[in-house]
Amino acid sequence: MHLTQNQIEGYGRQKLSPAELLSVSDHLGACEACRQQVERALNGEAAFLALQSEVLGDATENLSSSAQESHLIVERMAEYVEGRLAGGELHAVEDHLASCEQCDLAVNDLRAFRDQVAPELDREYRPAPVPAATENRWHRLAAFLPSPLLRSPALAFGSAVAMLLLLATGWLIWQTRQRKETKPEIVTTIPSPTPIVTPTASSTPTPEGAAATVIAQLNDGDGQVILDREGKLSGADRLPPAYQQMVKDALTTQQLTKSSLLTGLTRPGSSLMGGSERRNQFSVIEPVGQVIFSDRPTFRWSSLDGATGYVVEVYDEKFNLVVTSPQLTDQSWTAAPPLKRGEIYSWQVKAVKDGQEFKAPRPPAPQAKFRLLDEKKANELMQVRRAYASSHLTLGLLLVQAGLLDEAEQEFRALQKANLDSELARKLLSQVQAWRR
Repeated sequence: MHLTQNQIEGYGRQKLSPAELLSVSDHLGACEACRQQVERALNGEAAFLALQSEVLGDATENLSSSAQESHLIVERMAEYVEGRLAGGELHAVEDHLASCEQCDLAVNDLRAFRDQVAPELDREYRPAPVPAATENRWHRLAAFLPSPLLRSPALAFGSAVAMLLLLATGWLIWQTRQRKETKPEIVTTIPSPTPIVTPTASSTPTPEGAAATVIAQLNDGDGQVILDREGKLSGADRLPPAYQQMVKDALTTQQLTKSSLLTGLTRPGSSLMGGSERRNQFSVIEPVGQVIFSDRPTFRWSSLDGATGYVVEVYDEKFNLVVTSPQLTDQSWTAAPPLKRGEIYSWQVKAVKDGQEFKAPRPPAPQAKFRLLDEKKANELMQVRRAYASSHLTLGLLLVQAGLLDEAEQEFRALQKANLDSELARKLLSQVQAWRR
């Protein structure tokens, strides 16, 4: 039984389905008469080259002598993809690919075929034992073609196209089956990393892990703040990046930096001034050398024996009198009108005794200066207290930056209470206490 005219024309124009194409190719391998009809239909070598150009593109090798001069042959492309070229041959092919877009596209197609379709051919469609190591995939692919077809380029090409179509169809079906089979595995493996990652960030590291990685660890609020040798900070994820860096720096250096806002608020007393005041117990107590959060500070001083009243005077940096208290009998007074934020003030108290005034401080004691916290920093601290009230470490570090040492000491005391055996907590507290003294 010979091929029909429709089969011959369909074979030449590549209009056959993959199954029909394979059946026709098998028949051509055994029937010399049909093979001659197909060759005549393809019009010899010229029609074969036109068909090859249409199917694989102009980038494939052309068997004519003129095409061989302008493009790489298939065998050379295969050797290049397999990495079997060296020396001058390799440089010649690379130079040609750099200047010939068609051959470069063809090489990419061959490489894609090797990486995707060829492995499946080796595994599922190999009809014979494993070939010798020197054989490559292209020789094994040629082994599938019947020997009569190897003598006819047109028929060999048609058979190769049929095989490629079948392989591509089989590969697509296999990929679809693999995706269906692997989907359930993806769903079941997603939760598995969760139990591993979560305890690492929230639970205490094992003694062996802590000895190897952790350099600082503090109980803070409802959790723990941990810093390892690689600089990874855990337990402070809810803090803004700037606050996280502040905490990380403090845990790394285990040192606090004294606020620049405290600069100029204290100075030593002068030994050149009168010394009788040293024997007098009447002196100012606070605020002295401090940054004050409230814009209505409370002034305190010690009593003078026999004094009948006291008057507080507050001055700005230019020694202009800003506010004066009425005559008082107690040793404290809260400023009635709010003072301007961000400014430095000095103050003194006058005691009235036996019709005379006694002032404190008096030389050689230094001036009693203080600074009011500026509006921006005051608002930031109020927001932080609401948002991170339980984090004594964060609040303490921010208060140190603002120069509010009294409030900072309270936070670090609470931090030490939560870390009784921590040398780091004691060290941070002692630094603030030293500045206060």
